[in-house]
Amino acid sequence: MKALRALADRVRKAFFANTWLSFALWFAAAAAMGALLFWFLGYMSLGESQAPVYEGF
Repeated sequence: MKALRALADRVRKAFFANTWLSFALWFAAAAAMGALLFWFLGYMSLGESQAPVYEGF
């Protein structure tokens, strides 16, 4: 438990420090979220209307 808390503190310190590493971490996180959003909205085509159920029979 102590090691996990120490790791969380190190990650928190890295993300909220005023360094280039902090910028790179935030940029990577934002890019990953943007890619996930693109995958859901663009690639998965969730907004398209579906075919009726009876069409397969």
